[in-house]
Amino acid sequence: RALRMKIIETFCRSALALYIVIVCALLSLYIAVSLRVPEMSTTTRRARGSDELDGRCRAAASHLSSIGVNFLAIDFDQTMIDVHTGGRWKESSTELAKHLRPVFLSLLPAASDRNIRIAIVTFSGQTSAIREVLEIAFPGLSETIPIRGNDMTWQYEGNGMRLGKQQHMASAVEELLRKPPGTGIEITKATTLLIDDDPRNIRKAFKDRTRAVWFDPRDPNRLPDDILGLI
Repeated sequence: RALRMKIIETFCRSALALYIVIVCALLSLYIAVSLRVPEMSTTTRRARGSDELDGRCRAAASHLSSIGVNFLAIDFDQTMIDVHTGGRWKESSTELAKHLRPVFLSLLPAASDRNIRIAIVTFSGQTSAIREVLEIAFPGLSETIPIRGNDMTWQYEGNGMRLGKQQHMASAVEELLRKPPGTGIEITKATTLLIDDDPRNIRKAFKDRTRAVWFDPRDPNRLPDDILGLI
């Protein structure tokens, strides 16, 4: 019996030692791979994105143009990006750009190609970080996109509704119409489309006779289909 117990004890020690060796090897491999494989940039992720999604976004932009929409107003937190920063993002803009949803990486260039103006309308006050995210993701396009957030840098002077995102959109339109290529175009409530994950902002847009699409954060790639359903 003593011999049997000694054999069992020896076997258990050997098995434990082998287990530790395997775990250490796997950990070393994970660290090596992590160091050698860099995180994909926003541009790389878009390049490797779905051709099918790109096609649907182009079709959606074409449909918007055909029904007279020439201005897209897009919410940021939980809509354009897949997190809600609450206006308290503490990491870099590069990190924040990694949260951009692929559907918007496809939709914004497609809309711009159709001469549809774009603005970001948000309750976040971190508009500088948002501007840097746009510059990272949409070089050449970002400078044409006004941002209206709760940063105390702008004031809507018109007589329209100020609830929800209505004054944000109106102020952005004022900027777009002042700067080329905005001069000479007419943007109205009928030619505007708000995309937002907050149903309250959607209801206020409808009340103010502005087109709007509720964005479902749980099914982001449904957005092109929702746009195609507009009449």
